[in-house]
Amino acid sequence: MSEVGKIVALCLIGIVLILLLQKSHPEIAILLALSICGGVLLYSLSGMKAILALLEQMSLAGGLSEDLLRPLVKTVGIALVSRVGAELCRDANQGALATVVETAGAFSAIVVAIPLFTAVWELLRGML
Repeated sequence: MSEVGKIVALCLIGIVLILLLQKSHPEIAILLALSICGGVLLYSLSGMKAILALLEQMSLAGGLSEDLLRPLVKTVGIALVSRVGAELCRDANQGALATVVETAGAFSAIVVAIPLFTAVWELLRGML
């Protein structure tokens, strides 16, 4: 079975268990959802080595500094984690916390991307 198939199967089994637990033990249901999300995210990180190796090859071939690609990877990671965190908050009927998680994720992504913005700014200044 493919990696995605395994993840989908785990999530579907998790959904069934969560639905069974939701009425009688809602606190356990949300902990189960959190555990499944964390496990799937950690499992998905195993493919990160291949992505980083590809980015390294691309940066070497294109003469780009890894310092320019690193913020891109971090920003994508922040976006994914923030989205999952916000959805978990919404599943627990905590809309305000979900909004805070999304806002914190957006600010974190901007902070991580500052070196990229700086490099673009310097490039533009050099063209003028």
